Amino acid sequence: MIGRNDPCPCGSGKKYKQCCLLKQSGDQTQQAKERHFFERKFKLTTDLYSFLAQKQGGEWNFDHQKYKPFNSSLGDYREGAGNMWAYFFRVYDNGLRGIEWFVKERGQRYSGEDRKMLENWKEMKVSCYQLVDQYEQGAVIEDIWSKERYRMPYCETMIKLPPWAVSVGMIEPYIEDWCIHGVFMWGHPEVASEVMTRIVEQLQEETAEASEQEMSPAGILAGNYPEILDLCNRINSRNEKPVSNLKDMGEQIFVTHEYTCEFPDLLEEMLLNIGDEYILAPGTDPAEGTILINRVDKLDGILGTIPADRQEQLGLDEIHISRDFGNIRIDKQGVTVSGWQSAELEATLELLESKSTAIGLTRVNERRETNQLPKELVIKGYNIITDKNLSDQEVNAYGNLPILLQWYRDTQEKNPAESAEMLVRRREYEQYRINADASNLNLLRVALGLPESPFTG
Repeated sequence: MIGRNDPCPCGSGKKYKQCCLLKQSGDQTQQAKERHFFERKFKLTTDLYSFLAQKQGGEWNFDHQKYKPFNSSLGDYREGAGNMWAYFFRVYDNGLRGIEWFVKERGQRYSGEDRKMLENWKEMKVSCYQLVDQYEQGAVIEDIWSKERYRMPYCETMIKLPPWAVSVGMIEPYIEDWCIHGVFMWGHPEVASEVMTRIVEQLQEETAEASEQEMSPAGILAGNYPEILDLCNRINSRNEKPVSNLKDMGEQIFVTHEYTCEFPDLLEEMLLNIGDEYILAPGTDPAEGTILINRVDKLDGILGTIPADRQEQLGLDEIHISRDFGNIRIDKQGVTVSGWQSAELEATLELLESKSTAIGLTRVNERRETNQLPKELVIKGYNIITDKNLSDQEVNAYGNLPILLQWYRDTQEKNPAESAEMLVRRREYEQYRINADASNLNLLRVALGLPESPFTG
């Protein structure tokens, strides 16, 4: 057992009581505050529900009312959305919202922290928030209208989210920071622009015409909450694009040709003397008795679009990226040519067989493996050649750079009005949804001259 005056086991050189014991004590105090906060929140929410249910003719009738404005496609979100609407947005016959009605009739029963929380609930405004940064304890969200930012530590209402995720909802003070109040349907970055367009360009004008006064975005969101949530749900659903049936699938074929070869040295010399098309595969050591040669494209076209200063920043003078169109393995057993079916692979096979007499090449086997894959997925291999000691993550990131640059070029052509930043944010969000552990996209940001993302590194 460690004594209070013993050296701290963390190696700081301080006494235990002045180092990690203090940290543990602080952690326990923080956990106690969090527990009391959510216990208080649960108790007051239960009281609010019971009050409104009693005023609306019982729980069954109240629940029926609160679900009614919401589309069933919301699924599990429907109950939470119904509660939010019934408690904070619906104006009852007495002209009060649910929380206002509750505080007016029952507020005197509460004091201290309970009363303070209820007053906070009365003042909360609904808005549209986007995840824009992160810090050690949690995430930072930004109000898309006011641009105010709020730190939200990870807790039972704040989970790890995809970069740039967006939601419509309310937040409340939480210890020294903020936390989500009620349902937050986090989703695609496109939600921000489409919600803003719907409110600023359409609903705000409709409201002004009807009431002859201009309402704030928060007031319009509250008055049209069911419609706005349905809009968010439709945006999120259309961007999921699941592969659901055979028409979304296509065939990709992996080709393998095996040969015997009388003069492997001549074959190697012939291939490596053909310009820059054929290179020794990275890591190949001829002394080991096996030669691996790749047919490649140096990618001067796509990588050449990057300005020189950014190429230097990316280290492309020391890191050479090429696209791999096929592999040629030469060893004592013979020659094996393999790769995904492409015009370039077929050209390699034709070249070898046209020289078959000169190098003593005889085909002995041919295999074609058919794979059912999503039509949008095109398998490409890339070589990274460098003397630098790159991590696996860095190798993957550099291998993805040409793909991402081509994606950006194609997407920008289809959406010329969309900024580079918004296109890349969308890509970062969607990539995280597919694979949260995928290589980062910061290289793409450097290539496009964009600021570094707080969600990549």
